[in-house]
Amino acid sequence: MKSTLMAQIASLPDRENVVYEIFSGTNQVAEISNEPGIGLRIEIFTWRVKRVTGTGKIWIEGFLSTISQGLAA
Repeated sequence: MKSTLMAQIASLPDRENVVYEIFSGTNQVAEISNEPGIGLRIEIFTWRVKRVTGTGKIWIEGFLSTISQGLAA
């Protein structure tokens, strides 16, 4: 099964600033935030890569690219 990475900017009620959420399919795998007093933070919620070659390597490259886009936002 092919999993596509998707990202969105979200305004959460418990945060002062918006966050950048990253999903793999329907699972949220990471969040980038920059809160006052805390600073820039990347939280990784799930890391399911069975191997780092083939589709696993492509998934990791896509994941890192998506994080880079969030840091630039």
